[in-house]
Amino acid sequence: MSEDPKSSTKYVMVESGPPSDEDEIDLLELIRTLLQTWKTIVGITILCTGFAVAYALYAQEVFKAETLLAPAQEEKSGTSSTLSQFGGLAAMAGISIPTSSNIERVLATLETRVFVKKFIEEKNLLPLIFEDNWDKSSKSWIEIEGHEEITSEDGIIPLKGSIEVDKDKSGLVTLSISWKDPAVAAKWANDLVKQLNEQLRQKAITDSKKRVGYLEQELAKTTLQDMHAVLYNLLESEKQKAMLANVNEDFALEVIDPAVAPETREKPKRKLIVALGGVCGGFLGIFAVFFAQFLRKLKSTNSEEVIHS
Repeated sequence: MSEDPKSSTKYVMVESGPPSDEDEIDLLELIRTLLQTWKTIVGITILCTGFAVAYALYAQEVFKAETLLAPAQEEKSGTSSTLSQFGGLAAMAGISIPTSSNIERVLATLETRVFVKKFIEEKNLLPLIFEDNWDKSSKSWIEIEGHEEITSEDGIIPLKGSIEVDKDKSGLVTLSISWKDPAVAAKWANDLVKQLNEQLRQKAITDSKKRVGYLEQELAKTTLQDMHAVLYNLLESEKQKAMLANVNEDFALEVIDPAVAPETREKPKRKLIVALGGVCGGFLGIFAVFFAQFLRKLKSTNSEEVIHS
């Protein structure tokens, strides 16, 4: 007689064991490991702090000189009225009316390779930029095997790296120079603004002379009364602009607050470096201790597996 399948079904009851204390054991082991190896952690922390102190003391000091600038306010009332009144007729006649440069273009000129190279050459800055390779007594370069003579092209990157330009929402511009000599940093900041204004001023004068000459030729050739009025007013505007460029030294940027030699260094920030060195040393010490313990456990596990096999 066959058995009923339902009656042969068996149920096994498994009781859940008590909660594992593995997390508590790991925490106790962690604390025990830290207490046993505190000398190692402290030693690594002191070593890293010592390296940080040495770096903070021997790192090159850098000073930051700043000058506050504002876009120069040109007298454009006469020119603006002329352009608004006769701009359309001038365009129909094929006469190109240049627009005034904005502050973004002025600041872009300040950081171009051409401008920086010209500044280096005119101020003879290479002996200051590469003073470690310059012999002051003989006023000549120290020969370095495998290197060619230093040129103004070599000084562009170091000088551009020291220049920082910041424009705020109000339109004011802060030009700063970071250099190891505070007096040099202040002088360069002021000289950069002067050279930029002078370069843009001379360019404006040259362009105005060209436009005045062109307008005078067109004025002599035209017979139309309306076009004659257009050319005459444009000619007067260009002469006014040329006059203002000749007498206005702060042509593009007006100096509100010139740079002075800073008394405090910008970097290195010694206290911060030492503090970071100590913190990093502490974390490095803890990591080294637990990494060593991990390697020991791994080696022990591998040995037990080899024995059992």
